[in-house]
Amino acid sequence: MSRAVAAGIFAGLLTMAAAALQNAPAGNAERIESGEIYTPGGGIEQYRIRLLPVSSFPDLPPAIVAQLRDRGCMIPQSFEAQAPENVIHGAFRAPASDDWAALCSSSGATTLYVFFAGQYGSPIDLRSQSDTAWLGAEPGSDIFGSAWGIATRSLAALQSSRLTASGVSFDHDAIEDADLERSTTVRYCDSGHWIVLQPRSNE
Repeated sequence: MSRAVAAGIFAGLLTMAAAALQNAPAGNAERIESGEIYTPGGGIEQYRIRLLPVSSFPDLPPAIVAQLRDRGCMIPQSFEAQAPENVIHGAFRAPASDDWAALCSSSGATTLYVFFAGQYGSPIDLRSQSDTAWLGAEPGSDIFGSAWGIATRSLAALQSSRLTASGVSFDHDAIEDADLERSTTVRYCDSGHWIVLQPRSNE
C-alpha cells in the first residue's frame, strides 16, 4: 500500500471519527447552546444557555432518568443559577405523593415534564416553548441566558398566600413556573386537572 493511499485512508477514518463524536449523545457532558436572536425592536441579542446532563441530578429516581434520557433531555439552567436547578421534588398530585418535575431541553425547545408517583414511565407534558422564548441577563452583561425557572410552591406557602381557585381547597404542593424577574405562574393539580392559581380579589 502506498503512503498516499494510507494517508487517504487515515484521513477518512479521522473524518468519520469526528462525525461520530459530533453526533454522539450528550451523555455526561455539559453543553452550551448559543446564538443570536432578533428583538421586537429590531435589535439583536446574543444568548448563551447552559445545559446540564441528567447525571447532574443524582437524586432522580432511575425510572425518571431513563425517561429524560430517552427524550434526549438536557436540563437548562437560568442565567442566575448558582447550583444545578430546574429539577424539583414535591407532592404535586396529592398529599404525601412522591412527585418530580423537570425542564427538558431537546432540539431547541424546552418542555416542562411532571412525573407522578407510580407513573414515572408516563410523564405529563405540561407545556413547551422555544429555548429562547424567555431570556434575561445579569446587570451589566450584554449576553442573555435562559430566564425559565421552576420551583416547588409548598402547601404551607400556598395556604399563607393570597392565591385562590374557585372551589379548590389546597392540600398539596404546586409548581412555580417563572419567567425570572418578570412573572410567576403557579400551577396546581386539582383532581387530575392542572389549573392556574389567581390572586385573591380584595374583599
